[in-house]
Amino acid sequence: MTDPQTLADEALREILESQWQGVPAVVLRSPPGAGKTGVAQRLALQSARLLHQRCMVVTQTNEQAFDLARRLGRNADGFPIHLYARRGLDLPADVRTNSNIRVIEEFGHIPQQPGITIGNAAKWSWIDTGEAMFDLQIVDEAFQLPDYRFQLIANLAPRLVMIGDPGQIDPFVHCEIERWRCNPAGPQVSSPAALVKRHPAVMQMSLPVSRRLNTDTVRLVQPAFYPEMPFEAMSEDRELRFEVAGIMPFDAALDAVTAGAKIVMVELPPQLTGERDEEIADELVASVRRLLMRNAWVRDDGVVSRVTPDNIGVVCAHVSQVNAVRERLGRDLASVFVETANRYQGIERAFMFVHHPLSGRADASAFHLDAGRLCVMLSRHRVACWIFGRQGIAQQLTRYAPIGDRALGIDDDPEYRGWRAHLTVMSWLANAGRLYPAVHGMIASAPGRAAG
Repeated sequence: MTDPQTLADEALREILESQWQGVPAVVLRSPPGAGKTGVAQRLALQSARLLHQRCMVVTQTNEQAFDLARRLGRNADGFPIHLYARRGLDLPADVRTNSNIRVIEEFGHIPQQPGITIGNAAKWSWIDTGEAMFDLQIVDEAFQLPDYRFQLIANLAPRLVMIGDPGQIDPFVHCEIERWRCNPAGPQVSSPAALVKRHPAVMQMSLPVSRRLNTDTVRLVQPAFYPEMPFEAMSEDRELRFEVAGIMPFDAALDAVTAGAKIVMVELPPQLTGERDEEIADELVASVRRLLMRNAWVRDDGVVSRVTPDNIGVVCAHVSQVNAVRERLGRDLASVFVETANRYQGIERAFMFVHHPLSGRADASAFHLDAGRLCVMLSRHRVACWIFGRQGIAQQLTRYAPIGDRALGIDDDPEYRGWRAHLTVMSWLANAGRLYPAVHGMIASAPGRAAG
């Protein structure tokens, strides 16, 4: 059996070789935490330094552009990296002062010789030219770029590599899309999916490993969100241990992680609460504090360190839930990162606490069923994840089974995909003995349930 590192090396070699062969377009699908930004970095350096090409890299946000510029600035051995940014943009200090990164505000100032230029899709879209200005275009996080935005920049290079995670949240479109709903390559579709639909022969590849997720998490995330894209976990060398023993019912869900369970769920009694659930916010913050109070230590890929607030993240579906958690975090927990799933894309923490998007609701709407949103929530952690919600979510899913009214001619049914993903997650947690009921604000041991 081939080990994960060998699988990863072989996949990277094949991707890099495709550029030496002059393949016109490549769609590279990646599971969470597979190192897709690192692949973009390797492709860009190969294009500019070995193939002597002009390479443009497209990101979705300024923050992603800054991150890629930092990486390339550290690893390019003095080779200049150009950051194409709008005039007056507030740059992070480490980007502004990096001697390898040169900020360019006007398209005409981009050097004509081989090099790498990074910018977000919105900035690139303002270029008005009738001919290709670069040799290679690399699109990072391509599944978050709707096709109508890609068409604004598609003519800038004759060759294309699209890299992204197909399991994340679909692109957001700020207009009515009813007229294109039956078009599988419509402007609202993610750019890689639209490209493949128009050109089925385009080269498609997948990264076979996740460097972030552990094996226990992959056993849940892969079948729930990537049923047609098998992948493995890269690392097994991660664990949590406590100096202070668990002596309260509250500790059961925390101790389950030390016994091998990397994803568990804490269930509060059933209740309709709407978006903001004060009791879940209380329970969630109390668990964060208890994790720290028990003097937790983490081993992550051979590095042992004490668990601190900046190792911890909280992800919610709604801003109101984010605010409820933030209100309860004292100044000592200010570095716990709390955000919505949309903002958490591309971010990871050692430990994640998740507010389940269907918890406390009377229905199961498309927003809360969205498979990409739940996938983001359950794939941000490196070591462990605790889900918090109300009892009865599985029954709620059964009551609101999708009716299958998808658009004519469209095989994909996002509502069914989300419903299936949620039900797979809940069934897996129940069958694995990962559900821990919370009683009166304290997590009780689940009688007859195994921790693993």
